Amino acid sequence: MVSVFTYGSLMFDPVWSRVVAGSYERCEAILQGYDRKAVRGETYPVLIPSSALSQVQGVVYCNVSSADLARLDHFEGKYYFRKTEQIITEEKKAFPAEVYVLKEEYYNIISHKEWDPVHFCTTGIHFFLHSFMVTEKQ
Repeated sequence: MVSVFTYGSLMFDPVWSRVVAGSYERCEAILQGYDRKAVRGETYPVLIPSSALSQVQGVVYCNVSSADLARLDHFEGKYYFRKTEQIITEEKKAFPAEVYVLKEEYYNIISHKEWDPVHFCTTGIHFFLHSFMVTEKQ
């Protein structure tokens, strides 16, 4: 069982619950040393290494099963690799979590724009769910 830090579509239950089978405790958290960028022509973001001063706000899910971690790996696909990083919760608790980072060979998909979670929650999520058909657990 591991913790998984999410920073994009998986922060939102309509997406998360279509990918994983289990139910997990979650809380807001920060990942330092990374930037979250929009993807050109898409509604989801990517995570890329940045300066030590950079940080990304997201959601961490705790004690994720290995079966659900495999589902998340499949969902994230070929563009990302998973690595362990330290995250910090709102309560200032630090612990390791799995994070999906964009592979360097795919940096050409990055937009110059920041990804907007509010826009995704109100508008982009509907398009995302329809386009990526995140409707059944494998």
